[in-house]
Amino acid sequence: MMIRTSFPDLFMASMLPALEEVTMMKFARHPPQYSRIFRVSSSGKSIEQYSEITGLGLGIEIPEGGDMRYDQPLPGFRKTYVHAQFGLGYRASRIMADDDRFGVIKQMAGELGRSMRETVELHAAADLNNGFAGGAYAGPDGQPLFSAAHPLVKAGGVWSNTGTAADLDVTSLELALTQFRNMVDPAGKKIRMVPDQLVLPTALEFAASEMLKGLMRSDTANNTVNAFKNRVGMASFSDIFIYEYLTDPDAWFVRATKEETALRFWWRERPSLVHEIHFDSRSLKSAMWMRFSHGWDNAFGWYGNPGAA
Repeated sequence: MMIRTSFPDLFMASMLPALEEVTMMKFARHPPQYSRIFRVSSSGKSIEQYSEITGLGLGIEIPEGGDMRYDQPLPGFRKTYVHAQFGLGYRASRIMADDDRFGVIKQMAGELGRSMRETVELHAAADLNNGFAGGAYAGPDGQPLFSAAHPLVKAGGVWSNTGTAADLDVTSLELALTQFRNMVDPAGKKIRMVPDQLVLPTALEFAASEMLKGLMRSDTANNTVNAFKNRVGMASFSDIFIYEYLTDPDAWFVRATKEETALRFWWRERPSLVHEIHFDSRSLKSAMWMRFSHGWDNAFGWYGNPGAA
């Protein structure tokens, strides 16, 4: 005997490819922003771990006939990335599908893609939005991402990648870039990372453009050359990234090239869409799943200022 449960609901099953296309199209409609600042990788493990190694100190003068002196690296701080799972779905009855004159189900499919895309962006942006907070937002060295007290494991003492709270202007940016150039590694050696990108909230977009891209200084009526356009080794600093998911309208950040930094985003399971047709209730269920983790191993190559407000 043939019974209905032996066969799919052909009407609702025929909807699935179209709904999946809408959902994934909405998820990928806009270029991701988090990938502009995170080093994005795929993970094949339940966790990812990084252990910092301090490197060696400076060379030591050896007198004629003297013995070589040997140095050794020290273990630094360890970071463990634990992937979290995220999911969201919607459900529609067969009757709703039959009578859906206004395309509500198709709209829900699109909203599912948009909601999951926003989930990724908001979680990633939290690393910068909470970059000045300690406690639960502290990094592997016990400090927030932007701190004046990052410990130097081998050299001793601390190093800073933040400054006195100040709104973005010519003076504060000059101080930030100078401090950026003086970053040292855990052994106290110059890192010599080149400032590459200014990361800003939407509120600072136009002020930064005037300050960086004009031929003359924006803070004076004198015909003074805009030094930001002429700094040695900083031709790419004209890259201004307006990060739409930053929540503080005054905070601003300077970053080295992404490959030199340790702000990481791990995809354990990229977004996948799952459908099911439930026979007893004659309903369609559609859900999207994903797993990811994010954070930083160390703060080298980043500078942040919370702004004066």
